[in-house]
Amino acid sequence: MQRPQEYTAIFEDKQSYNEKFTHFHFELKNPYTIKFLAGQFISFKINEQGTRRAYSICSDPDIDHGVEILLDHTPQGEGVKYFENLQLGDEVSFIGPSGRFVIEDDAQEQSLVLIGTGCGVSPLYSMMIDQLKNKEDKRPITLYWGLRHASHLIWQDEFARWSRQFPNFQFHPTLSQAEKEWSLCRGRVTNCLQIHDLPENAGYYLCGGKPMIDDTKQILISRGVDPKYIHHEKFF
Repeated sequence: MQRPQEYTAIFEDKQSYNEKFTHFHFELKNPYTIKFLAGQFISFKINEQGTRRAYSICSDPDIDHGVEILLDHTPQGEGVKYFENLQLGDEVSFIGPSGRFVIEDDAQEQSLVLIGTGCGVSPLYSMMIDQLKNKEDKRPITLYWGLRHASHLIWQDEFARWSRQFPNFQFHPTLSQAEKEWSLCRGRVTNCLQIHDLPENAGYYLCGGKPMIDDTKQILISRGVDPKYIHHEKFF
């Protein structure tokens, strides 16, 4: 893995999906390129005192001249307010890439199950781009993504296109506060996992809050999954 280093970049673009999620794009200024592994994160300097906040990279690892992150506005903490106040063209500083939450090169993992809640989908999104497009991974790859409301769903067009383009990809969104007309999984993502068949010899990649990680690990282990094939990143 590349050793973390300091980068400066220019705030190039953003896409506001809904009241919860905004996608930020930064073009590198110095150095001009970055090498990162899908699943890694970067730490932004958010004030003059040097306070930092970590965000998973959600972009394609093959694109080395910039990085993208997904911001969840819900916490309204210091990091969120920093990004909300950025103006196009502003210079930002971050350190990275960091983290070991990456797809393992393990022949025992004959399929991949990616499980995220909220903004925890960010590193999983980068992983899916890398495995499906860049590495042409033919193993079954399933994404479980838990949210509260259907209005918070993003990237549906991409997921639908991937399902058509890559027969080995499946997507299971689950809503904890689903509207009456919602026909897919209801409840927490852990509820969804309990009713679906789990593939044998799979690697499980989890990203979200500590309660979700702990509950998901407990369910997977109770269903016979070896803990050594459960990999996770905790957001809080």
